[in-house]
Amino acid sequence: MPGYADSAPEAGLADLASFLSDTPEREPDEEALNAESPPHEDTEDDAKTQQEEDEDADEEPSEDEDAPPAPERKIKVAIKNDEGEEQELEVSEEELVKGYHRQQDYTKKTQALAERESQAVEFLKSKHDEFRQQYLSQAELARAAVINVAGIKTEAELAQLANSDPAAWVAESQRQKEISHYLNQLDQQINGERQRAAQEQTERQAQTLQEQYQKAWTVLAKEKIDKPTLTKIYDDAKKVYGFTDEELGGVYDSRLVMALRDAAAYQALKSQKAEVTKKVVDAPRLPNKQSTPANERRQQKLNDRFKGGRAKLSDLAELLR
Repeated sequence: MPGYADSAPEAGLADLASFLSDTPEREPDEEALNAESPPHEDTEDDAKTQQEEDEDADEEPSEDEDAPPAPERKIKVAIKNDEGEEQELEVSEEELVKGYHRQQDYTKKTQALAERESQAVEFLKSKHDEFRQQYLSQAELARAAVINVAGIKTEAELAQLANSDPAAWVAESQRQKEISHYLNQLDQQINGERQRAAQEQTERQAQTLQEQYQKAWTVLAKEKIDKPTLTKIYDDAKKVYGFTDEELGGVYDSRLVMALRDAAAYQALKSQKAEVTKKVVDAPRLPNKQSTPANERRQQKLNDRFKGGRAKLSDLAELLR
């Protein structure tokens, strides 16, 4: 209204100015700005477009789904059937790998089982030998006790008893016959057990030697040593070191064979070196220049001419000679 501003009291304007200067400015409220800002016209359209694209992506099948699966790789392997005949089969790569792992696992378990069985056999053998030794010791003690307690008479004592008391002689002879029969049976048992122990020991030694023999040939085969090569090594050992056939026949350790081979090779190398050295020693030597007073004086004069600048071409030729 006209004239209203002019009629406003001055105190009211001063208070308003003071209020405005004392009140800090506030940041605009984000929610208020969002509320006041007009809605984006493209928001709904963009949401619809994104939803349609997602639906299209879900409906369209991927190229991987349409592509046919890769053919499984087959590998031909030869196996033996129940009749021992070889036949060829086609297996997949996956089956082949699984079969290999099964075979590895089976091999490990078989080796572990064989090791345990071998340990068990050795344990039983040791216990058997221990019990046998105890039996033999007790049998020997029993035999000695029977002889000491029975009071067996000698032939002279029996003859004297026969003259003095024939009836007692008959009874004593029968008693001693029974004791002798018992002792003979005990001796047979002891001797039989000892023979069996010696036979088992011989068989064990033969088995051990056979195992060492097979193991040695396995190692020697890797070293390219066959029977002709081994014969050559043994011949060299007999010729160079004086080994006998009996001594070499008892070698079952591949390490000894390789040591003999290396020793023979070393001796051959030494022989070749000695021969080469002899040829070098016996070879004719080039004559050396003898240092004489005349040569020394001629050389000194030649050096003096070169130092004094009086050398000639002939001096240069002499120097070069």
